[in-house]
Amino acid sequence: MSFRWKETFIVAVCCWASSCMSSQRVRAQELSENSNHDAAAHQPGDPVELRRLSNEEYIGKKVRTTVTQRFEMYDPHSKQALADLKAMGFTQVILDWPHLHKAASDVGLDVVLANWWTQDTKPEEIEEGLERAQKVASGSLIGFSVMDEPGRNAPDTPFGFYIGLYEQLKPKFAEELSGTRLEISHWGPMASWDSRYYDYFSFLYEAADVMRIMPYPDLYEGPLDDVFFMIQRSRRMMRIADRELPLVVILQAWLLPPNGKLPEIEELRVMAWQAMLSGTETVSFFEYNLDVWNETPEFHEQFRQLIAELTGLSRRYRCYSVETEMREDGVLNSMLMSPSGLMTQIEVNTRRHSVGALKPLEIRKTQIRSLHDCPPHVASLQTNCCPVAARKMSCGHIRRIVLCRRSVRGRRHLKHFCRWR
Repeated sequence: MSFRWKETFIVAVCCWASSCMSSQRVRAQELSENSNHDAAAHQPGDPVELRRLSNEEYIGKKVRTTVTQRFEMYDPHSKQALADLKAMGFTQVILDWPHLHKAASDVGLDVVLANWWTQDTKPEEIEEGLERAQKVASGSLIGFSVMDEPGRNAPDTPFGFYIGLYEQLKPKFAEELSGTRLEISHWGPMASWDSRYYDYFSFLYEAADVMRIMPYPDLYEGPLDDVFFMIQRSRRMMRIADRELPLVVILQAWLLPPNGKLPEIEELRVMAWQAMLSGTETVSFFEYNLDVWNETPEFHEQFRQLIAELTGLSRRYRCYSVETEMREDGVLNSMLMSPSGLMTQIEVNTRRHSVGALKPLEIRKTQIRSLHDCPPHVASLQTNCCPVAARKMSCGHIRRIVLCRRSVRGRRHLKHFCRWR
């Protein structure tokens, strides 16, 4: 079945979406008039104290998740760039140049199509965007972004427009582009937001299947732990909207104001590890611009090494369950457990100074339990252990479980250990 996007349908989308705001006008009107939807607006007061108060509820709060498996790049502008990204380990691209979608599919990259729709967008432009979506190879189009940062880039468009657009487009996508999710982005939630901003921006969470957020803490040398906190604040927004959405966390690979420099790779590394261990479905980077990258010595090669490290982390721990928390000292602490019970601790120092035994921005991995870490009184009983037949895990690993039996106050006690090969 093919799309039959009639102009009357598109006009209906725009009209219905604009009127959708009326039912929510009471809680949105004050914010839309006073702040002009500016995501950078904030409460009066000391910004450091506001940030502390905003984030304190998330200190020590355990987040249960898995390690990120998707990696995305914004705006590659050539076939060679697509091939390079695939070779680096990226799994998808978001394209503002629609003619590249076939080349992306050909090299094995999934595609998100980027659009820039507001209440002033002409019906024929929406129709053209929908027709482009149908031309992407079957199975390659995983996302359809309707707008980038509407709160900042289209302040006169009420968020109800995007709710209406979602309600109209979702059935069509479900019927004719199965597996393609509608996406939207915003800069936030910021630590300085009060309840008005949460209420209003929650409308965007009602208007998408996937939410894209942009923690850019390195702007003005901000605290790098804001990657973790922004993810948690976004989860709060989901609770207000009563919707759990996958998150794309977009990290900075562009020139940062006011000095016009790229982020330090070590800072970018700390941001990426936080995102991967804190419940992010996709880690994305804005943007692929070699003209800019090559002006900073070694940035391109260091970025390649970083992506190799991140994709290696993703493969190594893809089957592990993860429990992550942010400590008060700014260290992200993650416990990763394999299906067989093998445990690894990962500590990420998000501070630009030493914290305890961790150096500035250090990432430390510690295997805290394995067969070789058995206490002496257990290890000495290995001759009495009975190996269970090895079996293949769904992730491709082989595990062998050894049941170590010892008497504890007259009872038989089982200890499970795993030997990987």
